Amino acid sequence: MAFLKTYGRGLIFIVVVFVLNSYLWITRLNQSFLNMEVLATSLFGSWILMALFLTFLLSTKQRFLVKLFGGLDQVYFWHRWLAIGSLGLIFLHQTTASDDGLIILARYAQLGLDVEDLGELARNLFIFLIVMALLSFIFKYEHFKYIHKLMILPYGLGLYHSFASSWIDLLSFDALSIFMVSTSLLGIGSSLYMLLFYQHVAFKFTGSVSEITYLNDTMMDIKLTMKKPYKFKAGQFAFIKLDQKKIMSGTHPFTISGSDDTSVYFTVKTLGDHTKNLYKDLKVGMKIHVSKPFGHMTFHTKKDKHVWIAGGIGVTPFISYLRSQNTLDKPAHLYYAVRSFEDAVHIDLLTHYQKQHPNFSFDIIDSKTKGRLTLDMLALDDHTSVSMCGPKPMIDAFVKGIRKENNRVEIYYEAFSFTGNLMKDVFRIGLTYAKQLVKKFNT
Repeated sequence: MAFLKTYGRGLIFIVVVFVLNSYLWITRLNQSFLNMEVLATSLFGSWILMALFLTFLLSTKQRFLVKLFGGLDQVYFWHRWLAIGSLGLIFLHQTTASDDGLIILARYAQLGLDVEDLGELARNLFIFLIVMALLSFIFKYEHFKYIHKLMILPYGLGLYHSFASSWIDLLSFDALSIFMVSTSLLGIGSSLYMLLFYQHVAFKFTGSVSEITYLNDTMMDIKLTMKKPYKFKAGQFAFIKLDQKKIMSGTHPFTISGSDDTSVYFTVKTLGDHTKNLYKDLKVGMKIHVSKPFGHMTFHTKKDKHVWIAGGIGVTPFISYLRSQNTLDKPAHLYYAVRSFEDAVHIDLLTHYQKQHPNFSFDIIDSKTKGRLTLDMLALDDHTSVSMCGPKPMIDAFVKGIRKENNRVEIYYEAFSFTGNLMKDVFRIGLTYAKQLVKKFNT
């Protein structure tokens, strides 16, 4: 039930695509009186294409998809699991594949290779790239992005293999062929958009660095004076890129920590090579290109009180909200979890706001002296709205715990990794189920 509340909107969309695809294939194959072996092979092959089509489509981060799925973190969740799911479908397709009665349509050029050889080449290349992506947590961010760019190669070869080796003519312009051609073009188009155009069209806003404030040894505030107005909601984040590739290549997400009349603030923590370079080498006057804002943790609720949970740099959206609000019409308490008190930032702002506004209060949970923030420290009831931002394991644990303890508590959160935690998630889920099996066996 908790899974459906979190991921249900995206799941419904994905299921609709797969069900429609299956219906069209089964109907068309039955019309041709083809056997169950052909049906299984065709369905598994088409499911691979559907999974890859959706994977590429979600990678574009289009606003309607983010809204449909309920946030960019949900988009990334399904992007990753569709990719790993397609890997499993490849093995199922390989198991059931048969050449009996296979028709290679004469209209297709052979590209110097047998169509089945192309299918195997696409399979092997895709498996290699997926395995590399699953191990992305050991790579640098830019290497991870290069791996993703190469995904179009096995996808293109797989499409050619599928259309040329299908028992059904997929260019006959019946319902099935129109569906397959449309999804294939959308998949290829999405991949080409990310490969060739995304960097040029997604960063429509430009600002120059007008002020840099070093908050501690690992965090800083960047003030950007924008060329044109930049509208966002408190709690949202954006992707940024620099012209100075030696400082930061590619694009990276940062939470917007506030704004004034003509400027936007970003708070940055040194978590990797690029953020370390940014902390060390960014200078006043440099230009930064900014994407449209993302994020659904915008603090809108009908509940009577707010509980805010921040882990480390996750305090940024709450700082943004406080900077943008003159008053709080409902009580809000912030639990700010850090490793040590020295890691906490914007304490002066939080203290000042607490003095000025009786509805706001906060606690700094220093794990070195107070231990970790736990669920029993929170004052939650049916009238509470919880907003969270921080490390993914921390947020996942709180979401699970809160929904188990009181399912009527309203929850909003941002917690995801752009390089992915899929392999870690696989191990974690596998370990959880193994523990449950051992527990059942022992009882």
